[in-house]
Amino acid sequence: YSIFIPASLPGETLLAQPLSLTSQGIKARIIELHSASPDRHKPRCNAFPACGGCQFQHWDRNFISNWKQDIVISFLNKENVNFGCIRPLYSSPPKSRRRVKFHLKCMTNGVIVGLNEHMGHHIISPNGCVVLHPALTAILPSIEKFAKEHFIPGFSADIQINLLRSGVENNNEKICLTLNPTSKKLQLSDDIMTNLANWAANNNFARLSVQQNESPMTLYSPVMPVVKFGEIEVSPPAGAFLQATEDGESMLQAAVLEISGTTNKIVDLFSGCGTLSLPLVKHIKKLFAVEQNEMAIAALKAGANAAGFGSKVSVTNRNLFDAPLRPCELVEFDLAILDPPRSGAATQCKMLANSNIKKIAMISCNPASFARDAAILAEAEFKLDWVQVVDQFLFSN
Repeated sequence: YSIFIPASLPGETLLAQPLSLTSQGIKARIIELHSASPDRHKPRCNAFPACGGCQFQHWDRNFISNWKQDIVISFLNKENVNFGCIRPLYSSPPKSRRRVKFHLKCMTNGVIVGLNEHMGHHIISPNGCVVLHPALTAILPSIEKFAKEHFIPGFSADIQINLLRSGVENNNEKICLTLNPTSKKLQLSDDIMTNLANWAANNNFARLSVQQNESPMTLYSPVMPVVKFGEIEVSPPAGAFLQATEDGESMLQAAVLEISGTTNKIVDLFSGCGTLSLPLVKHIKKLFAVEQNEMAIAALKAGANAAGFGSKVSVTNRNLFDAPLRPCELVEFDLAILDPPRSGAATQCKMLANSNIKKIAMISCNPASFARDAAILAEAEFKLDWVQVVDQFLFSN
């Protein structure tokens, strides 16, 4: 069996206690550390190693960065993908993560709100978290107080929180919160819905929504919450995907801008709300955005229209896994932006490989699927000029 020992490092000698056996292997905990690695670092957070938000608080940051860089290189080498160079890794600073999913559970003896433990389901309070933006952890006491007063024992929920923009005078005014009950037998009454809206107003949130029947219902939003991509303001739907950090987002946007060069007609595949393509609209003739999420693609189009760029931007709602854009649909474009989910975009890459597109800006959150998809393009004589690793997930993999 493989043995997983949180907070251990390669080369260390230790005494460990087995805790559980799963299909993945044996989970154990450290009882005694006999000889420590020279790369060991004092954990920065009081919740480590119990909290599942981080795996490497005990490891020197330079070694973490080198390890992450090496992972990307090893996957590319495994797929026999040649690349021109790998640029120095960029790492987001501490306390900059702007989105999180907290878990809430109401019990007879109290309420707990926090993150799941590593490889488990116990909820750990992120006490002293050095990854999340302070605005996200600052509202935990208010969530806990509301839950104690209004939710009954047995109620549980996931709470997705997005901080649309930091650095403003009142960060709560940029917080969008979506409550997704996970205890299906316990429904939210009309009175609780009203109390939730009042609570959001008292906390000056930008928006509060509740997930109902697979779609979010907004209970409170005094003004339309917006994020800005380049010169275009977009109002993302409740629970919408945002890049984990603002500075990481800026790095990705700058990389795409560099790649785009003098291209004039761009197709954005898996576009989301337009994070990577909308900053380019001012300088190009045409943008065609393709996205499966109807609300996200509608937000992109509405933002472009409001900014006066509607004539340049066309969109379509489409599942690119089942129905990728075919080569005949890609004829007029000279650049493709490709930013798929973790599973990658193998089918779409095969279509791109057979198209007349000459340049692709490829973004990925999974080095394994990135390397696999890059190999598909490399076989079609695309050349990977450079790779830039942007680490938005401090102390985790």
